[in-house]
Amino acid sequence: MAFDRRRLLALNIAVALGATATATLLDSGTAATARAAPPWCANLGGRDGGWDCSYYTFEQCMATARGLSSNCQPNPWALAAPPPPPRRARK
Repeated sequence: MAFDRRRLLALNIAVALGATATATLLDSGTAATARAAPPWCANLGGRDGGWDCSYYTFEQCMATARGLSSNCQPNPWALAAPPPPPRRARK
């Protein structure tokens, strides 16, 4: 009976460590590949004049804007965003 409890405890610890390691690896990967805000916005038209700011190139934006008989403008939030902090060197 004691042997089964030890084995179950060891299995639980191994699963917890594995989950923690996986979460850490996934989090560090997304931070390293984070991208700046997309630089182009398409006017969606309508009464509210909504904007879709999810385009990384002017050509992508215009492909949507032409279908809406609209236009594209630079994303004001992307231009005003501060640059990312410099990376710290490893020792």
